[in-house]
Amino acid sequence: MRWLAALGLVLAPPAQAEMHLAELYQSIQACDTTACIGDAASFCMENQEGGQTTFGMMSCLLAERDVWDERLNKVYKEARAFAKAMDQSDMDLFPEYAVRDEQVLAAQRAWIAFRDANCAMEYGVWGAGSFRQIAGADCVMRMTAERTLDLIAYTETLR
Repeated sequence: MRWLAALGLVLAPPAQAEMHLAELYQSIQACDTTACIGDAASFCMENQEGGQTTFGMMSCLLAERDVWDERLNKVYKEARAFAKAMDQSDMDLFPEYAVRDEQVLAAQRAWIAFRDANCAMEYGVWGAGSFRQIAGADCVMRMTAERTLDLIAYTETLR
């Protein structure tokens, strides 16, 4: 997954793609359905100077990805806390079911490996074409957003 690290380091969003960060941040924080994934990146592409270039599109996608990633980290911690609380409630009577925290951890680790492999495939399909940068950035952004929404749904399962 060296390509993913290179993509993040070499092609990090420039200051111009940090467009209206407060608006970007708020729109993603309010997103609770897959229908709004990519809206902030699209807005960025349409309203930023150079947003329709390969580099501009990629930068806008990575800017949205960064906000989703921040939200994912917060939601993941909440999912772990939820799982630990559920485990604690089962520990005395049903200790064999008190493994939710381990399950969340294992699922997240497996998801990271899957995301990296899946997005490497998306990136690689374009060979040397410049669209590979957009495809790779879009894949990471979308999968991060979807995982965030999945973990939100997990914590709301029994609430």
